[in-house]
Amino acid sequence: MGYAFSFDPPTDEGYASTPCAFNGEQMNYVRLIMIEAGAIAGDGFEQALRTPGLEPGEQTLRARRFQYNEGHVTAAEAAFVAGRLRAAAEAKVAAELLSFYDEHPGVDQVTAWVEQFAAFNEQAAARDGYYIC
Repeated sequence: MGYAFSFDPPTDEGYASTPCAFNGEQMNYVRLIMIEAGAIAGDGFEQALRTPGLEPGEQTLRARRFQYNEGHVTAAEAAFVAGRLRAAAEAKVAAELLSFYDEHPGVDQVTAWVEQFAAFNEQAAARDGYYIC
């Protein structure tokens, strides 16, 4: 199963375009960093590192919103996600978190996925958000 993200709402034929997409493994790592960034929480997920400044707060989204291939993320929510992902990248959260894993795709690769999703969320913040498909 993969995850794709579209600026446009679905039509009867599906989604017109998906400018950002990840396979299941990639999204698992992006989701881990989103949790550690305090961008998403709840639904059985909790931060392991508790990096200062990245604690979940009022704007934190429910984790389940990024577990399924449906839903809409508003522009304000996208801006929040982007900011938290950028802060997590700056704090080198991926390197610290991945140090607990025996096998992983590499800090540089995971960081690249996180930066890609942060950039997509920044674009979505300037629009009407995005759809998870």
